[in-house]
Amino acid sequence: MITIILSILFVLVFGVMWAQKKFKFIERDADGRLVRVLYKPFVVAVIALLFILLQPYEMKKIEAGYQGLLVDLVGDSRGASTIKEVSGWKIYSTWTEEIHQIPLDQRTIRYEKQAVIAKGGFPCDISPSFNHSVKRATSADMFTNLRTSYRNGGLEAVEQGWLEIAILGAVSDVANKWVIDDIFNNRSGFEAAIVVEANKRVGKWFTISQLRTNIQPPPSIVESIKAKAKAVQDAITSESQAKAATADAQRKIALAKGDSATVVIAASSEAAALKLKQRELTALYVEYIKASKWDGKLPTTTLGNTTPMINISK
Repeated sequence: MITIILSILFVLVFGVMWAQKKFKFIERDADGRLVRVLYKPFVVAVIALLFILLQPYEMKKIEAGYQGLLVDLVGDSRGASTIKEVSGWKIYSTWTEEIHQIPLDQRTIRYEKQAVIAKGGFPCDISPSFNHSVKRATSADMFTNLRTSYRNGGLEAVEQGWLEIAILGAVSDVANKWVIDDIFNNRSGFEAAIVVEANKRVGKWFTISQLRTNIQPPPSIVESIKAKAKAVQDAITSESQAKAATADAQRKIALAKGDSATVVIAASSEAAALKLKQRELTALYVEYIKASKWDGKLPTTTLGNTTPMINISK
């Protein structure tokens, strides 16, 4: 940017001087004949232009959300021990210094499909995705240790190199400690364990969060999990049916008991009534019933020694 500013100033100054005829390469007399060539203004202009084009200074703005690191390229450690944090607009010499901007915001990464081995030797495919951010307090140390990758491709080169190896290593090591059933029955716990392990490995420079393994089981395990889930569902269904059958049997027993009780009660009542009738059924009471039902007429015909139904006595 400084080179552009100086170039614009050079053109303005040269144009003004040329317009005012203060900047001439050739001197002529009154008749227009060449008197001499003025080399000094030409040399000054060339030197000024070369200085503008070759000057080492540059001006750079550190954007919001980034941390600026001013690295000294002349020290014995070639920048390893002379890194300063800068912000805003900064003028520096490109011959002896360089400025790197390190993003501090949350970044999302998803790696390509990889294979890991769960405990017991079962292979699984993963394509982990996660959020990460650079720790401001240790960003200079991160740059010092990973400066070759960072200079070649910025933070993206670190993400696809050192960070990828660390994350995939954490996923693989944790998967080796988990049996396949536990991984898929408690995936959140499995991924939380990976986050803890990943932060142990990269936590000096990065913060890892929101990790998802997107793990896929092998086909044989898928079938096994489906069969197990079906067996559990069938067991639940059988248990429900058994409970329903038991309840229905108990209902029928209760109904049978109620019906039996009703029959017993009715029979007892009938027996008691009959017993009572037997006690009250005397000869006199029988004659009374006959008399109450007689219409006062005697039969007109009798056979043998039969007697009237009603005993008529005076």
